[in-house]
Amino acid sequence: MKLLANLLVLITLTHQAHAVDHFTEWWTQFRAITAKSDAAAVAAGVKFPIPWENGKLRDIKSLEDFTQNYTHYFTPEITKIVVTKKPERLPNGIYSITWKARGNEYSIYFKPGPDKTFILDGLSEGPP
Repeated sequence: MKLLANLLVLITLTHQAHAVDHFTEWWTQFRAITAKSDAAAVAAGVKFPIPWENGKLRDIKSLEDFTQNYTHYFTPEITKIVVTKKPERLPNGIYSITWKARGNEYSIYFKPGPDKTFILDGLSEGPP
């Protein structure tokens, strides 16, 4: 029984390590396309609408809205955060970056997508 439990732990840890490796590879590419302000590439795989809480904004309604208003959604502050920070993995497999600005706390999220990729999953704003 102990052997089976140890085997399950090893399988789980190996799976998590591969998931982290896939994220690291994806993240390197995502940071580069964010730095280039490539709206279509940033939005690849995103299912709209997505929550985007930033000031008066509450969501991004469509791919067309996102690409036409990219700099409105990915402000210089958000771009800098994505380009310079590394997300943390949450227990549910979603990655996030959290920071404080203007008296609020912001978090941007990335969830697992198809074929070992990840997808932009929204931005939240709340009290610190």
